[in-house]
Amino acid sequence: MHQTKVHPFPHAAFGPIAVPLLRMILLMILIMSLLMSLLMTLGACTSGPESVQNPAEVLSRPGQAREQYFDAIAAARQRGVDGPTKAALRRMIASDGYAIDARVQAFELLQETDPKAVVEALELSLPRMADVAWRERVCAMIAEQKIEALVPTLIRAWANPATGFQMRGDRPERVALEQIVGKDQVSATLLRTMRESNPITQANLRARCWELLMKSGDSARLRVLLADADAVRGDALLTDLARCSTELGLLPTTREEILWVRKICEPARSAFFDSARAALAAMPKDRREAIEVRSLPIAVAANLRRPALLTASDQELYDEIARRIADRRKYSPDFTGFGSGFTENLYEQRTHATWSDLAAMVIALDVLSEEALLRHIFEESDRDSEDRTTEFGGVLALDSKNAGELLEFPPRSKQGDLRYESPQVLFDALYTGLFHYHNHAQKHDNSNYAGPHTGDFAFADSTRCNGIVFTFISADLIDVDFYRYDRFVVDLGVVKRPEN
Repeated sequence: MHQTKVHPFPHAAFGPIAVPLLRMILLMILIMSLLMSLLMTLGACTSGPESVQNPAEVLSRPGQAREQYFDAIAAARQRGVDGPTKAALRRMIASDGYAIDARVQAFELLQETDPKAVVEALELSLPRMADVAWRERVCAMIAEQKIEALVPTLIRAWANPATGFQMRGDRPERVALEQIVGKDQVSATLLRTMRESNPITQANLRARCWELLMKSGDSARLRVLLADADAVRGDALLTDLARCSTELGLLPTTREEILWVRKICEPARSAFFDSARAALAAMPKDRREAIEVRSLPIAVAANLRRPALLTASDQELYDEIARRIADRRKYSPDFTGFGSGFTENLYEQRTHATWSDLAAMVIALDVLSEEALLRHIFEESDRDSEDRTTEFGGVLALDSKNAGELLEFPPRSKQGDLRYESPQVLFDALYTGLFHYHNHAQKHDNSNYAGPHTGDFAFADSTRCNGIVFTFISADLIDVDFYRYDRFVVDLGVVKRPEN
C-alpha cells in the first residue's frame, strides 16, 4: 500500500531554502535596529536651543512635548523675543493645550521682556480660564510678581463662578489679591476700584466689586457709602443703589440684581417702585430687612390682593400651602446620574423656605385657581407640544385688574424642543412680574421631566428670579413646580384643564 510521507514540522518541507531565508530575516532585523539607534543618536545631537530654527513656530503649536517648548523658549531668550514669538508666548499663557511647566516659562520670559503683554494676555482669559491647575499657578505668579495692573482682572475672575473650586479652599484670585494689597485691604481695594472705575466702559467691573463686597459681608460699609450724598453725586449707579437702600431698605447681592434694581428706578416703573415701598412699609421690621429683590413683585401683589400676607407668620403661610396641596397628585423628575439629595417636597424644604418663597407659593396657588389663567396655560401648552423647535415660556404677572396673566414671549433663538431661550423683552416684563415660567410640554405623559432641571437651576442661580415650570402629566393635567436659586423647588401639585 502506498503511504504518504508526513513531515513532523511544516518548515521541513522547504528543505535547504529555510536556512538562507532565516538568515535574511535576521539581517533585516539587525539593519533596522542599527537605523533606529542612529536616528536616536542624531535626535539627541540636534536637541537644545540651537536646534530650534523658528521659536515662534514651535510655541504656536499646542500639544507638543514640553521639551520642545523648553528649547524654543531658551532659543527665544538667547536670540531676543520678536513680534511673532511674543504673540506665541501670549497664546501659551492664555490658551489650553500646553504643559503647565512650559506655560510657567512662557509667563516668566514674557514678564521679563514685556510686562504689559502679560497683562493684556490675562485680562480676558483669566476670568474664564477652565484649567484649574493653571489658574492657581498663574494667580500665584501674579502675586509673586505683585502685578498691580492685574488687580481688576483678579477681581473679575474671583467674581466669576468657576468649576473646580466649589469644594476647595479659598479662591486663588482672592489669595493673590491679598498678597498684592494686603489681607486687611481687600475690601478697601474693592470699594476704591468700584468708585474709580469708568461708569461706562467698566460697568461690569464695578458690579463685580459690589458683588464681592456683599459676599464678603461688607454690606454695612456699602450702606455708609450710599448714605454719603457727596460720594454718590453724579454717579448714576450709586445714585440708584442709594435710593433702593434708603427708600426700600434693600441692597442687591449680584450683578443681575444690580441691573434689576436699576430698572425699577427708571421713570417708566415709578408706579411699581412706589407700590413696592408701600408694601414693604407694611411689613414687620425684621422681615423688611431680610427682603430680596425678587421679593418686590411678590410683596406688591400681596398688598394688592391679600394684604394680610405681608404680616402673616412664616408658619401660617406654610400651613396654608400644606393644606391646599395636600390632596394634589405630585410628580418629581428623574435625576438619575445627577447626584442625590434632591427634593421637591414642601416638608423637606421647610427649613430653607423664606417669607419670599412662602408668599410666592401662596400667590401662585391663588392665581392658578382662576379659570381664565388656567385656560391660557393649557391652550399654550397644547401649542407648545406641537412645536418641536423650542419650549414656550414667558412671565406670569398680574393684569390691570390684579388677576393672573400669562405674558408669552417668543424665544430669543430656537435651540430645539428641550430649551427655552429667554429674550430681553421677557426680562423687561420680569422686573415687575411675579414668575418666569416655561413649559415641559414635549408630550402629554412627561412626568419624568416634571419640574426644573439642571439648565433651569443654572438660570435661577444667575437671574435670582422666582420661577415656575408647567409640565404635562396627561392631556388634562399639568404639574406645577415653584423654584428659585440654590435648587430650591416645591411641587405644588397638578392643576386640571377647565371643562368646556
